[in-house]
Amino acid sequence: MEYSDLTFTEIRKIGHNNICLASKEEGKIKYTTFVIDISKLKNKIYKKFVNNQIYILRNIHHPNVIKFIDKLITKKQILILTEYYNGGTLLNFLNDYLKNYHRPPPEEIVQYIMRQIIDGLKYLHDKKIVHRDLKCEHIMINYEDEYDKENNNIMKSKIVITDFFSSAYLKKGKLSGEIIGTPVYMDPGILNKKCKIPGYENYEYDEKVDIWSLGIIFCELLTGYNPFSSISFEELLKKVNNGDYYLPTNLSKETVSFLYCMLQYYPSKRTSIDILFKHEFLRKDIKKFKKLNLNILKFYRYNYKIKMNTRFYKLNKIFDENSDSDSEEKDKLNSKKNINKKEN
Repeated sequence: MEYSDLTFTEIRKIGHNNICLASKEEGKIKYTTFVIDISKLKNKIYKKFVNNQIYILRNIHHPNVIKFIDKLITKKQILILTEYYNGGTLLNFLNDYLKNYHRPPPEEIVQYIMRQIIDGLKYLHDKKIVHRDLKCEHIMINYEDEYDKENNNIMKSKIVITDFFSSAYLKKGKLSGEIIGTPVYMDPGILNKKCKIPGYENYEYDEKVDIWSLGIIFCELLTGYNPFSSISFEELLKKVNNGDYYLPTNLSKETVSFLYCMLQYYPSKRTSIDILFKHEFLRKDIKKFKKLNLNILKFYRYNYKIKMNTRFYKLNKIFDENSDSDSEEKDKLNSKKNINKKEN
């Protein structure tokens, strides 16, 4: 593909990359383009991440993983062309849904989304690739047609995992202890290491870090907010280490069981992607889901030895935009003051 054949329109900046829309033949063919400043490659660490990202993109082929098209090099930039996805990010979808319906998506929609994310993640883990920065901003949506896009009909869309800048191949069953990712999605061990907590100096991790991040994404879809939203690293660390977060009371038993498989504080107790792939939440008809009995939490905590302090609330109460009496609690639960800066 020739650079001169393309027309570029800058869309936004995510992490280290400027993301542009590249098109040709008068806009009939579109590509999502990652634009990398060549001058930054003087930094050896940055260069390693860029080369690693390109290598991984060239070697992955799955419907639920971003599709690599081509790499173009100019005097000042490296352009990584990938398949174009017309629906924006999963975060865009979630924010729009909350705005339009004043409540998070129902379990049926969440199940549809999670099936596809897990299909893609299983493919990556089977190839010994760890994403290391899974979050709603790195999940893209592609609607079947313009009508579905305009109506946010996500049940007729493809969900795709993107952004492999932070990704790596597993070596000897473990990775180095690189502190990388977005803090509110970080595996507890990495977060403790970042905050220089004694005992975590030599912490190393495997693909289970992605399972934790997946649990955070799942919780966001169920509740409409990040379970560990914080205004400081100290607050974030306290919430994660104490397992403090909220869930709505209208969730099914299958849904809570699925969440607890992922949000396990200790990696050794976290469910692998192969077992998660077969979980009843993904395979069972939503209509056959059982209503959650809060006493079931005792069963989960005893059997999984879960380190968490889950609190439940009435969904309609929290998301009732006309309620003034609950505004303080609503603001607390829907705080947008997350620590969203990506670390590496």
